[in-house]
Order: sequence, then structure tokens, then C-alpha cells
Amino acid sequence: MIDDAVFPPGPGPAGVAVERHGVCYTAARWTPAGLAAVVNRLERDGGRALAELSLERRLAAWCDAIARFRDPGSAESEALRPALLRLCGLSAAGLDAALEAVLGGVDRPSAARLFDEAEGLQPSGAGRSGAGRPGSEGQASGRQGSEGQGPGRSETGRQEAGRPGAGPSGLVAVILAGNLPALAVQPLLPALALGRPVLLKSASAEPLFAPAFVRALVRAAPELASAVAAATWEGGAVELEAPILERAATVLVYGDQPAVDSVARRTRGTCVAHGPRASLAVVSAAADPALAAAGLARDVALFDQRGCLSVQAVYTDGDAAVLAGALARALAERAAAWPPGPLDPSVAAAVQQVRAEARLRGLEQPAMALAAGTVVVEPLPAFQPSPGLRTVRVHPLASLDAVVPALAAWRGRLSGAALAGAPAWALESALAELGVARCAPPGELQSPDALWHNGGLHPLAALGAPATGR
Repeated sequence: MIDDAVFPPGPGPAGVAVERHGVCYTAARWTPAGLAAVVNRLERDGGRALAELSLERRLAAWCDAIARFRDPGSAESEALRPALLRLCGLSAAGLDAALEAVLGGVDRPSAARLFDEAEGLQPSGAGRSGAGRPGSEGQASGRQGSEGQGPGRSETGRQEAGRPGAGPSGLVAVILAGNLPALAVQPLLPALALGRPVLLKSASAEPLFAPAFVRALVRAAPELASAVAAATWEGGAVELEAPILERAATVLVYGDQPAVDSVARRTRGTCVAHGPRASLAVVSAAADPALAAAGLARDVALFDQRGCLSVQAVYTDGDAAVLAGALARALAERAAAWPPGPLDPSVAAAVQQVRAEARLRGLEQPAMALAAGTVVVEPLPAFQPSPGLRTVRVHPLASLDAVVPALAAWRGRLSGAALAGAPAWALESALAELGVARCAPPGELQSPDALWHNGGLHPLAALGAPATGR
């Protein structure tokens, strides 16, 4: 039977058999003392184990684990995938696409680039024998105190600010959200690159990927058994979480705003909070609407529109009705390839309300099956969050100069923008001022790599590496 925890050698918690959404697994029953003991072992042994493990071997172990979970025929995938399918609420094709998007983004090419940047940032005494590694080619806001790249473009936003400088040390605690599968890999990779022990706390809604991935890492590099742990408990358990939040040097927390705020208030070290964020698209009149729509359909449908980089609204100074029609057709095609997961009745009701309101107001609304998505031409420019189920509002504008004012109320709560056409890309700097941390062409927004600046922070800087000003 699969289980929801993996921890350094030593005494562990009792486990009980549980069933969730038809998935049977063993759940660890943690106590404050039990978690404190895990923290003790990670602090005592984890840093030393990582210091003795060269960057080259860490990278090799990482790539081995990623390859196993990207391979649908591997023992790891075959053991875990049926459970993820039930727990994540995605269709089979949707889950496969989601895993490939997340895991492919942190595979060898971009992981090696991140390790190259971490080379000079190791804690004192850490192994640095990874120079000349083969393959090294090219899901924060909060209290850090508080989640088309055209040719030659790099990640956008405040990327050059917040680049790492000197290496930090100490335990990293990561509190994960349950909205997307496999996102544990995104904060885990930079922690390993910096040689810092890690405790991953999974959401109760999906407690199985993180421990399975940690086991794969340990099989590839047994030394990591002392340095990486994964556990699950109900979030917000103040007494249970105290040993972690009071002792971790850095806490990364992902989730809704109340959960993020609660963790930030209780963290003694540095807390980097990734609360809810939204993404959008800007399509200039100069762009081909059919081509843009095909890419946008991917950015909407991937993860069933649950991610911080999922497009929820489209702004255009072109023919909004034509673009809306093209997007509706592209979403229908995408739904045939990636059907949505089981419909949530409350989400379906909210989408039906959007449709009914559009009819009452006489708005343009291409005919679509509910499961394929919903596209509405909304003449009011103010950004409105999508209720989900691949629902998108297309906003016609007389000029793209109106995009930034329309988004002003969402300053600090935006994550990404899919940009089509040179006039749309001209807004890149202005969007960064609103907090947009990633710009990409339609179809590429939801495929960031290991170096993307979630919340505007370099992934190494998010773990405390000071800025160099480069």
C-alpha cells in the first residue's frame, strides 16, 4: 500500500489505513513531538549529507527521478498514476498533460542551469564538484517578509532584481497547495541545488506525489534519505506545525489567502508566501486570431484552469467577436484532446450564472458545451476572475493602452500574461510593474522552467540567497 510520508532514518509515526476518493493508502498520524524529531534529524544530518553529496550527484539523482515520473511505463508512474487520477480531479489525458508540463519544466536542461547558478552559493563545506556537468545548456509574494517570450526573451518581470548572491543555510519547509499535481518539484529543486534540507508538507487533498518523488530521489542517491522528508497533516494545526514554523530558516507556503496569512503570522524565520494569483492574455490586432486562440486554449485548459498561470481573461484591440469565436473553437478542440475532470456542481452553477448574465445583457457568447468551456465578449474592461471550468472573458479595447488601467485593481495579484503581437509585447514592462512575473507567447505561458520567477523572485533568492544586482 502506498503511504503519505517519508522521513529520515529513525523512529516514525504510527500509520493507519485510510480511503479518500476511492484511493486506499497509509496515513501517518503525526504529533508535535514526532514532527519535532523529524526536524531535529533534518537539521542535524541533512545539511551534512548534502554537503558530502556533490552538485553533480544531486543533479543526476534529480534527473533520474524526473525521468521515472515522466515515463508512464515506469514502476513509479504505474504505482502512483491511478491514485493521482482520483485525487486530482483531472481527466486521464488532462493529468498526463499536467504532469508533463510540470515535470518537463524542471528536467535536465533547466535544472542544470539552476545548479550552475547555485555552484558558488553552497553552505560552508558543501560539495561543489559539479563543474562542467553534461547537459548544462540553456507554482512569491508575501512576507519575504509576507504563486510571447519572443526570440531572445528571458523570463519577464523583476528577474534581474532578486538574483542570488551568497549561499544561505538551514531547513526549508514547504507547505504545498492541493490545486495542481506534482508542484512539489518546483520548490524542492532550488533547495537541493543550494544544499539545504527540506521538509515538504503536502495538502490533504493530494498527499501522495511528494513522498513518492522523495523515495525516487533516495533510490537514486541514498544520502538524500537524511536530507529530504515529506509529510501530510490537516493544514492550520497550530500546535502540530509549531516545531516546524518556529525552527525552519525559510518557509515557502502556497495556498489560499487565509491559509497563507496564517502560516506567515506563525513563522519565526523568513516566510515567502505564494497566495492566489491570476493570469491574462493580450492579443493585438496585428496578431493572427486563429493562431493566438490555439495557443490560448492550451493556456486555459491545462490544469483545468486552476493554476496561477491559467489564462482567465483576454484583452484585444482587434475584432473581439472574431477572436472569441476562434477561442471557442480552439477550446472545443482542446476539450476533445484534454477533457475536463469531473464537474464540480458549485463551479458548474457559477459558470451557468456567467452564461445567463451574458444572455440577459445581450453579450456575444459563442455556443459551446459546458464541459468544453465558456467564452463571453465582455465590453467592460475591468478584470474579473473566472469561476473556472475553462471560462474566459474577451475584452474589446479601443487601444491596448487601456490594458494596464483595467488591471490596476489587481496589482500584486497577477502572475502571468500571454502576449500576441508586437504591440502586446510593448506592454511587458508596464505589466511587470503590476506584478506580472512571466510573459510568454500564447500556448507557452503554462510551461515555465526551473528558473522562472514565481512572484517575481529568482528561485534561489526565494530561499534567501541575497541579490547580486546583476
